[in-house]
Amino acid sequence: PYESCNLGSINLARFVCSDDKIDWERLGLVVHQAVHYLDNVVDANCYPLPEIEEMTLKTRKIGLGVMGWAEMLIKLGIAYDSEEAVALAEDVMGFIQRESKTASAKLAEVRGVFPAYPGSSFEEEGLIQRNATTTTIAPTGTISIITNTSGGIEPLFSVGLTRTNVLDGDKMVEINDLFKEQATKRGL
Repeated sequence: PYESCNLGSINLARFVCSDDKIDWERLGLVVHQAVHYLDNVVDANCYPLPEIEEMTLKTRKIGLGVMGWAEMLIKLGIAYDSEEAVALAEDVMGFIQRESKTASAKLAEVRGVFPAYPGSSFEEEGLIQRNATTTTIAPTGTISIITNTSGGIEPLFSVGLTRTNVLDGDKMVEINDLFKEQATKRGL
């Protein structure tokens, strides 16, 4: 009861290089920066209830997730529903999981482990961690709209749409940038 998890998302589409490969080094750097940032958020938050603050500070749970998976696959020329996509998903999230745990361990060396660490499975395994959790796959509705990418690990549901009743009743027409790029290349 009363636990919370502070969420953040990495836009995977931004880690595809011009040679159609993933920039693993840069992704690792961003994972470490994001873990540090989210750990800072735990302390900077204004909690609505003292019980939530108490529990959150005990476990220091953070949830680093992703968005832009569909665009990453498009840039790499991989079908969303393919075995290759499933294998890549395991590689990408395995990498983010490992790097986030490494980043949390480095923070623990400087800042200490999370207060509920004694008696935890981490202590039993001899793993020091600043955060009881480091990753999650959460929906990224508004965040992905703001960053102009697909939400979470979802496929593209539409390459073009009109958002109605935005702000003061305005309409926003949106066309996926990668679709526009391909349509232009093909003379459509």
